[in-house]
Amino acid sequence: MEIHKPRPWHSFREFLKEYVIIVVGVLTALGAEQVATGLHERKIADEARESVRAEVRENLWWLERRERREPCARQTLAEIADVLDSARHGRPYPVPRDIGLVYHAKLTSLRWEANAQAGRASLFTPQEQQSLGNMYYTTDQYRRAQDVEEEVWSKLAAIDGLERLTPREIDDFAILLSQARYQLENVELSLRRAHQWAAALRLKADNPDVREVPTSAVDVTCPSIGATSNGAPSPGAH
Repeated sequence: MEIHKPRPWHSFREFLKEYVIIVVGVLTALGAEQVATGLHERKIADEARESVRAEVRENLWWLERRERREPCARQTLAEIADVLDSARHGRPYPVPRDIGLVYHAKLTSLRWEANAQAGRASLFTPQEQQSLGNMYYTTDQYRRAQDVEEEVWSKLAAIDGLERLTPREIDDFAILLSQARYQLENVELSLRRAHQWAAALRLKADNPDVREVPTSAVDVTCPSIGATSNGAPSPGAH
């Protein structure tokens, strides 16, 4: 193999020419590498962004269904309060039936956490990171309130079918009622905040897997918990 020895420079102009050729070549290579890296990172960011935004849309879908049932939750708690007040003062009251449970919203943050841990979320704009962070903080607060709320309601459901309440039972159920109302306020606060962050992200509720919830479940009715009375017929009873 023939090896060409470098030729000596005969003038500063020749040196400068060679120097410029080398510098331009290096800068061109670096620039091409940066462009390729930028395109690759943009592709990764776009894929991560769509994944996370889809997760947020699904979470909003579940939250909206819970929101539609808020009047029912408030009505049930108000009726329990009336029962306890009547029992405390010795007045007849409709016997509580089928207290039920609050609607469970299936919220997830798996896609957000996976992209954040992999560093892909850092490719989002600062505004996106802030808004998404606030959205997921809000849904996390909702989940915490929902967990406590479901536990309280499961205990509150023990009032079902009790035709007579002792003073101790009245006090115990009054404490549970207070806790249920407090968690309901926390849930509704999270619902309002979720709408605010959704507007900032320009996202609307959507769930591509609508098979999870039948269409009929969208229609909401709020039946009264009082089926019969322990001393007088329920309103409208014959």
